[in-house]
Amino acid sequence: MGFPLAQKPTRVWHIWQGSVMKRSRIIAAIAAGMLAFSSMTATAGNPVPLSTPHSHTPAGIWVIFGCAGGVVLAALAANYSQQRQLTWNEAASCGLLFWFTPPRRP
Repeated sequence: MGFPLAQKPTRVWHIWQGSVMKRSRIIAAIAAGMLAFSSMTATAGNPVPLSTPHSHTPAGIWVIFGCAGGVVLAALAANYSQQRQLTWNEAASCGLLFWFTPPRRP
């Protein structure tokens, strides 16, 4: 890319045009610097009020996430250790039957 004589690229431009890894390191350093100083300048020495520890999230949502996570974790373990899929009963019990039953013999 040719630059006119009045617009010569600066050193920063050459650093930015380097590899993708160099650019991501520069962006990460800038983001880390912004995060490091943002909390001090935002509060200006005043304590930040903490939110109350009460949550109004229904417990059923956490049960659904826990069950889905248990099925996925049990399926990954069954595939890795026994090279098989979960049975219907193992999946319906949120993966608990897989952990509490002995492994099958081929």
